[in-house]
Amino acid sequence: MHVFINGACPWLNPHLRKFILDHVPGAIFYDSFEDFPNEPLEESFQYLDGWEIGRNFAILNNSKNGLINAYPSSDALARKDYLARVVDFWRAKRPESKLADHVPLTVRLSLDYAEYVDESLTAADDLTLLYSLEQNEGREPKERTWWILKPALIDCGAGIRIFSTVEELASHLELAEYEYTDDEEEEEEEKEKNGVSLSLPGLNALDALVTTISGFGLDDKKAQGEGKGDHKRVQYVFKKDGRIPSAQMREFVAQQYIVRIPPVEGKKWHVRAYVLAMGRLKVHVFRELLTLLACEDYQPPWENPSLRSSLTNTALQDEDEFVSNESMRDFWSDAVPEKLLGGGWKESVWEQICNVTAELFKAAAHTMADKFNTVDKSFELFAADFLVDVEGRVWLLEVNETPAFYNHDKAGELALRLMESVVFAAMEHMGKTRAGDEKLEEVKNRFVKVLDETTNLPKSQITEINCS
Repeated sequence: MHVFINGACPWLNPHLRKFILDHVPGAIFYDSFEDFPNEPLEESFQYLDGWEIGRNFAILNNSKNGLINAYPSSDALARKDYLARVVDFWRAKRPESKLADHVPLTVRLSLDYAEYVDESLTAADDLTLLYSLEQNEGREPKERTWWILKPALIDCGAGIRIFSTVEELASHLELAEYEYTDDEEEEEEEKEKNGVSLSLPGLNALDALVTTISGFGLDDKKAQGEGKGDHKRVQYVFKKDGRIPSAQMREFVAQQYIVRIPPVEGKKWHVRAYVLAMGRLKVHVFRELLTLLACEDYQPPWENPSLRSSLTNTALQDEDEFVSNESMRDFWSDAVPEKLLGGGWKESVWEQICNVTAELFKAAAHTMADKFNTVDKSFELFAADFLVDVEGRVWLLEVNETPAFYNHDKAGELALRLMESVVFAAMEHMGKTRAGDEKLEEVKNRFVKVLDETTNLPKSQITEINCS
């Protein structure tokens, strides 16, 4: 078996090699893709950074028994606006669906400049947001329905804002006309040339952190829903007044903000579940869950508008912060108290996560197959984020492709066990697992299969993946 490993988290790559050798001792590894054979192969396995895989599909096409860790497109799950559409389509015909009770009300928005926010709200497919914001005008802040604005195409918590009125929403968007002094204009041009915007007075520090250390961005073709490939990422520049570059981002979702949550040691938190989708289409959820905590003590948005109180994304914390605060915790451990919501609540959360995940992936495969191309020679690992409210109900917030893994304490240990089980599932799919080993059975059982749509989906018409 010919193997190329170049994952998004380099520290995991040597471990992936070892896990593969546990099953295929004679596997041939290539350090450079340029050295990978360019002729028809019996067997190939590739584990890559999900952003840069275009030419690797050519190897897959030439392999009789091949596997790669990415579907041609998974936008139906990873793009927040498409995910909202999947949920809407599915529960429109199935009002009893679990997605109706476990996904916050979400409105898709196409936004550009602050001056035109009224038109954008009126043009939305769902006017619920507009009516809610108008009704909020006459209410005290604590009596309002609050919303959270998320860019549809980027992760890492960048560009997220909380609002409750039309005026507040407009205050977060860039202006059609921005008055600069000559010095300011030169300064901004220099920053745009460099592709980053540093922390300046008025700039939201969270956006600056993500922009400068993560280099996040979306390639143009992916933004248009053309799938994955080797394309240059576009970086978004946040203006010095803290307004988000809405005219460049364009696509957003507004999600109803869940206010009533049970804090852990005073902080807001969410549960991250790792979901493995294999072939066409089996879905597994990793039994070990992560709990991710916010930086600051939680207060509702009308008392503390700081996003450091409301956002639980670790990308918005530097290493010293999440280490000292123990922001990443084992969900099943005592670090997340059992008494938080009464006896048995963790098992209830786990059951809800499994049920919601199964229905979500089923919905994506059946309602938006052009944006969720499940093929037998592909698999993909996702991170699904869930919020738990004071009633113990889980709410699906979003699904992330190519999740990051930290080589730190509990999170690092979990990542190693997760990857060992991912490799087992991949080798099993290829018919390459070593049989009769009790330890490997333990590795296999870390995943719980929640969905098997292999026989329920129509035969895929994709015979070759275009990697141009």
